[in-house]
Amino acid sequence: MPSRERVMARDLITSVLQATDPREAILRHLQRLPNAIPTHLLAFGKASIAMCDGAIEHLGPQFARATILAPEAISLHAQFKSKLVQTFSCDHPLPTQRNIDATRALIEHARSIPDDHRVLVLISGGASAMLCMPRARVTLGQIRQTTKDMLTRGASIGELNAVRSQLETLKGGGLARELAHVADTRCYLLSDVIGDDPSIIASGPMHDAFPPRSPHTIIAGNNTAIDSLAAWCVRSGIEPVHTQRGVICGAADAGTDLARHLIEHTAENTVAVLMGGEPTVDTHGSDGIGGPMLELGVSAAVKLSEQAFDWSVLTLTTDGVDGPSQAAGMVITRSMLSAPIKQQAARLALQHHDTRSICDTLGATINTGPTGTNVNDIAVAIRWGKNTQA
Repeated sequence: MPSRERVMARDLITSVLQATDPREAILRHLQRLPNAIPTHLLAFGKASIAMCDGAIEHLGPQFARATILAPEAISLHAQFKSKLVQTFSCDHPLPTQRNIDATRALIEHARSIPDDHRVLVLISGGASAMLCMPRARVTLGQIRQTTKDMLTRGASIGELNAVRSQLETLKGGGLARELAHVADTRCYLLSDVIGDDPSIIASGPMHDAFPPRSPHTIIAGNNTAIDSLAAWCVRSGIEPVHTQRGVICGAADAGTDLARHLIEHTAENTVAVLMGGEPTVDTHGSDGIGGPMLELGVSAAVKLSEQAFDWSVLTLTTDGVDGPSQAAGMVITRSMLSAPIKQQAARLALQHHDTRSICDTLGATINTGPTGTNVNDIAVAIRWGKNTQA
């Protein structure tokens, strides 16, 4: 990877992850929390550790107890000083028996909360898989197979969560019903759903009515990441000339569209096209290894390889894990894809949804590991000005 792009990737990723930091986001929003009463925390999702950490700091002596469901890679490193915090390692995207066991513990906590206490429900991406309690006569195996089939076919998170709500008891307001005896319940969400609809995020466990009984507050989402990306561009002397928000379509099509918008801008200064959303990949019938953001990036690069100007493409999935690829994203440049044999290899990789291999071959892969946040995906395509040094 060229040094310019290496520095660019490091700075851009740092900026976006800082802007969507769950701990800082929850701290900002809890400043408006009224009344000093004992407060319980029920947290589940990829950012649950960070959200709880911030909430406990803010609550101080008001903190009563917390139950946290989190990815194992993050929960194993959690260091809470309070003995009133119970953390469970859970699996994602397919639920397992330990997810059910952890959910059962969370339900027990919910039912034990005194009615004159307060409960804050902290929800983030991945929560639908971690908070899992099958309905009567629905097996864990059925939930896993249904989830796997829908993921393979590139279903959106909204489509997936709508089905999950029919299979499990806590989805679609089920957790709110378990907490109906508590007078003060509030829900804070780090959104991984385009449009930030609380009834869809994590399959709406606290969304028991329209509007829900409990106040729902979005603390950050994909728009936060896109705004941070735009600010990074400006600080870096790059002019954002086009921004696509809420992109939900096939990743390869999204990549081609990103490149097309960049090609349309012919200014001599350095310009960028930005994208945020939840592109998907239908891998049915394919044994390739990749992910939506790798596929989007390679698709954009293939389209741009036909152009004479200098360009770069960077993609990032904010949770650090781009589907089965386990990569966080990629950076690719005109020089990295200049040889015809490499362009052909990239086209074949797209056909077989095997974009991890071509990104590794080109030295384009970005690896961060789990980031502890999740606000969907972002991408940027840059057309470098004529006087810009590569």
